[in-house]
Amino acid sequence: MVASVAQLVEQLTLNQLVAGSSPARGTMRRSRQLNFSMVKFLSQYSKWIIAVFGFLIFGLSQTQWLTTSELWQTTDGKLIDRRYSNRPGQPPDSSIKLVGIQNSSLKIDDSLAPEEITNSPTLQLMEHPWPWDRAVYAAVLEKLMNAGARVVVFDFVFGPETEGDNDFAKALLKYKDHVLIGEDFADVDSSDNMISLTTPNDRLLLPGAESVVALVNIAGDSDEIIRHAKYHTSVDRENLRLPDLDPRVADLLKKMINDGESPDNLIHVSVMAVKKFNGKTIIPPDEPVNYIDFQGGPGTYQPLPVEQMFVDKLWQAPPFNGGLTFSNKIVIVGPMAEIQHDIHPTPFGEMPGPEIQAQIMAAVLHGSWLSGTSPLIAVALALVMLWLALEICLRIDSAPWKVFLLVASVVVFFVACQIAFTSYKLVLPMTQPLFCLAVPGAFGVVFQYALEQFERLRYRNVLDRYVSKNVAAAVLEDKRSFEESLRGQKKPVTILFSDIRGFTSMTETSDADKLVAQLNEYFLEMVGTVLKEGGTLQKFIGDAIMAAWGDTHSESLETDAQRAVSAALRMRGALVKLNEQWKKETDRPQLSIGIGVNHGDVIVGNIGHPQRMEFTVLGDGVNLAARLESATKQFHADILIGEQTEKLTRDKFIFRTVDLLTVKGKTKPVEVFALLGDRSLPAPAWLGKYEDAVKLYRNRKFGEAANRFEVARKEIGVKDYLCEMYIERCEVYLEQPPSLDWDGSFTLTEK
Repeated sequence: MVASVAQLVEQLTLNQLVAGSSPARGTMRRSRQLNFSMVKFLSQYSKWIIAVFGFLIFGLSQTQWLTTSELWQTTDGKLIDRRYSNRPGQPPDSSIKLVGIQNSSLKIDDSLAPEEITNSPTLQLMEHPWPWDRAVYAAVLEKLMNAGARVVVFDFVFGPETEGDNDFAKALLKYKDHVLIGEDFADVDSSDNMISLTTPNDRLLLPGAESVVALVNIAGDSDEIIRHAKYHTSVDRENLRLPDLDPRVADLLKKMINDGESPDNLIHVSVMAVKKFNGKTIIPPDEPVNYIDFQGGPGTYQPLPVEQMFVDKLWQAPPFNGGLTFSNKIVIVGPMAEIQHDIHPTPFGEMPGPEIQAQIMAAVLHGSWLSGTSPLIAVALALVMLWLALEICLRIDSAPWKVFLLVASVVVFFVACQIAFTSYKLVLPMTQPLFCLAVPGAFGVVFQYALEQFERLRYRNVLDRYVSKNVAAAVLEDKRSFEESLRGQKKPVTILFSDIRGFTSMTETSDADKLVAQLNEYFLEMVGTVLKEGGTLQKFIGDAIMAAWGDTHSESLETDAQRAVSAALRMRGALVKLNEQWKKETDRPQLSIGIGVNHGDVIVGNIGHPQRMEFTVLGDGVNLAARLESATKQFHADILIGEQTEKLTRDKFIFRTVDLLTVKGKTKPVEVFALLGDRSLPAPAWLGKYEDAVKLYRNRKFGEAANRFEVARKEIGVKDYLCEMYIERCEVYLEQPPSLDWDGSFTLTEK
């Protein structure tokens, strides 16, 4: 049956669609047909739709519109930065030392004793406000060269002329083969929208000292983060990269570069320093193919304060060790103070410019850099990821498994890219492959899930008209459990039967249309009450209603029984309201009902003919509930409750003992109770006397019982059938006592 649910629903849907002939129904029918056809079309071609969407996403990932967008570039950079931060750090290169002009260097009065400053002409020059007299740099260079430094790099562009240029120029010329100073690209000039080069002033470059100048530019990617270095370039090449460059100017620059009129004669300081250090010229591949092989984050290279070099006692002590620290080393002298603003974002966070230069220099010294891949590799990986996403979405039925496999694929890809980055210094593209995996994968999961929900909703809307909501839920949501129930199971279930009193005679005297309309109003309220209490509407038997709790699902036996009794109590109240409404309509007769509620073991299963099956319950528990409903007429009560139900619910409701009944077909009597109300209100005062009277009656003390019943009847204040019934029985038994094996039960002969 479960396997044919879709076919069943389609047939039921078509039956609904062909019903009705009014224009309004015709419009609604066409709308339903359209919705039905759309969902059916999407379901039929869902795999093709997902596949086409996947290839559209792949095509989108190849467009410059997407790959050059800020979000794409930022995501790409963040994924690379994550790999940097996840890679174990490396120790600093022992061949490179860092001397920093720090906050203490700019305030030596606070860091050094007065006599230490007095004894050093260089320190006295450092006392002057920044920028310093360039004789300071001459003294620093002399000090380092005397200590045996192989190469000294000043990470400054000494542009404007100032005091001490002559002293520094002489020192640069003297050590021209062992010293470097900087030049870098200035900001784009607003007048001509072109980049220019800032070089040291002419006073510093004496004839023969031209080789001391190298490019110190540190430029970030589109998100400003430093990942690449320009090892060799030219001003024209940098201008060619400007996004707003005039096309005519761009064509001219390209021609000059191709013709060799504008060679890449600007060499990065790291390359020049290595060449002067060991005589080797190592020029890494151009960006963006290579990435800087950082050794670690900020603090990997600890700077030594420049001012301490000129205090004799500090110079002789660690970490300077009389200058041995700098022997045969590359020494970078650069700005480290906050006021100098030479701080740049890197994959590890903010890092001073001189330390970035040190890390770049160490990578060049060892010929180590992180290599990117060709665009073809990115395309191949994107196709592989797209194939994987489609395989998962189209071959796996379970939505949780789809999500798990997609997430697992992302994790595996992350791990593989990290291994390639850490162990093989290979920067695999991630944004494009992940885009081609995640977007089609997410679309496939959501699209198929949405279709399932639309199908489920359509099935539910149709099934709810033919079976109870609980049964529909069991079909659509818990297929395995329902299939088991179709084979038949024995379960403890609470059953409710309700029936309209005198309905047969009403059908003989009432107008059929009006009676059906009234009956539908009655069913609307009564069935609504059952459903609100979580019950299963098992069937209509003419004017009777059969409902169950615990057949399709159960929270607990107590909860099932409590909800069934609560439904009976609410049905009583709903009928009172309906009768109040019908009083105003002369053609609507007043109705009264009888309700029987019983809890017991029943068989739950799918019963019937292959062409007409019914999910229902059957057994003694059901039969007794029907007998109790019928007994309401004999005991003049509207709700009778079986003893098992009373035991499960006595803490929540107030009951009145009715009788110990032996129903037809049974030999063992069952206790029957009348439902008075719930325990939100106190029990009536007469109930205790009545229950005492029942105990006296069953103990064969008929005289005392009759007196107690009479007292209870008077306290009730109205005619009470049960009290009168017991008084009459007591009078009979006083005249003619029952047999010795009498157990107080009464045999119910009527069905």
